Amino acid sequence: MSEAPSTRIKGAVPAMRGDDIVNAPQNPSRRALLANAAGALGGIGAMAAGASGVTVLAGTGAARAATRNDTADVRFKRGMDLLKRIGGEGYDIPVKRLAEVAPDLARFTVEYPYGDVLCRPGLDLRSRQICTISALLANGSAQPQLKYNMNGFLNVDGKPRELAELMFVAVAICGYTAAINGVGLLREIVKERGITFEPLAPVTNDGTGRYARGLAALSALSDKGAAAVTKPLAEVSPELAKWVVEMAYGELLSRDGLDHKARELAIVSMLTSIGNRTEALRFHIDGALRHGVTKDELIEAITQLSVYAGFPAALDAFGVANAAFKEWTGAPAALASGAGGPVLESESREVRRKRGLEVLARTSAAAGEAVIRSFNDIAPDIGTMIIENSYGDVFVRPQISSKMRELSACAAMAAMGSKTMETPLRVHVHSALTAGATRDEVIETLLNLVPYVGYPTVQQAVRIAGEEIAKHRF
Repeated sequence: MSEAPSTRIKGAVPAMRGDDIVNAPQNPSRRALLANAAGALGGIGAMAAGASGVTVLAGTGAARAATRNDTADVRFKRGMDLLKRIGGEGYDIPVKRLAEVAPDLARFTVEYPYGDVLCRPGLDLRSRQICTISALLANGSAQPQLKYNMNGFLNVDGKPRELAELMFVAVAICGYTAAINGVGLLREIVKERGITFEPLAPVTNDGTGRYARGLAALSALSDKGAAAVTKPLAEVSPELAKWVVEMAYGELLSRDGLDHKARELAIVSMLTSIGNRTEALRFHIDGALRHGVTKDELIEAITQLSVYAGFPAALDAFGVANAAFKEWTGAPAALASGAGGPVLESESREVRRKRGLEVLARTSAAAGEAVIRSFNDIAPDIGTMIIENSYGDVFVRPQISSKMRELSACAAMAAMGSKTMETPLRVHVHSALTAGATRDEVIETLLNLVPYVGYPTVQQAVRIAGEEIAKHRF
């Protein structure tokens, strides 16, 4: 669903009501087929595509009862009632706007996501909104829908500070660009709703305990201990293994602003939506179970992701979940095994910050500083982490030149091609030129992507790069 503006757009149909969509001309055979298919899905829970074939995962009886044998009109009304609760004032404007061009899709958008899935009793509505927001953060190009559902989270008694904390999870799973996107939308929401928001308080520790904290967090997620994650990495890149412990788990995923259930559901939703993250998804499904998330709650969350990430992503996730459920021993997080390695003392924040600021001044300069400052009114620690982690840990490394590093960043941002990558792409094009790259080197880096990502993606990247090149003083 897209963002609900406070006023109707020019050309909208203000007289259109929910009944108008219900009574729109429909294909009866297709309607019956869709209703039967939805009822069947409600009856069996979900199908998981595993390595040995298709496995049926049964849902709870209460959840199945929500959609079995209901008519399309009943499902639509149930969906509109829930949509009103989530969307608040102007909740139906996106549906009406869609109905102007595709009335059948407008109806489907209410019937299945809201009338069949989100209304199911197996997962509370606050948790469902966290799953939706997490999936859309991972998507990277659905800003109107993300904003609509962030507002929806607040409408079902979620807290603005929880949304801010969710951005730290997004940094760990999706990268800083997802947080740049989400924080900007949260800022708009706070202003539009007249919310008095105090920025999240910065951490006060010196940072030297990050590794120990990360090991503890990792060990609580798996009965195999932290070594299950760190050992395979350490054999190839000890640096990455250390960053995973210190930064991902010692900083970003061990904060107190979200409860364990919310954090793990968010991570599972992000990983499912991104796709092709089987090992990490399995690790966090196990971790969710250890932290008290039930199998039925996970089934509900992944079923919901069929709406926001698509059926292929949900089916793949069910294959992973099915394997995890079969091997689940019931051991809670409190019984986590050993840390899986020696406990190192991490570098202090002061050392990393000084080093990061030096690299920032030499490469991104004002463009990078503007991005870092953009977090100050919501979650200043994210800006601090960009300095300490991105610049102080990663970009400072001498193994490749600054120019090569910036050109590789340009290639990565361009290849992703999402809306959230546009501002970082601009920053890194500027940084590449500052580091000594020529106009031709920047453009050739992007042209080299054509065989891998297609022409539209590269066209967009070259347009953005051209705008930044035009601003640069050679």
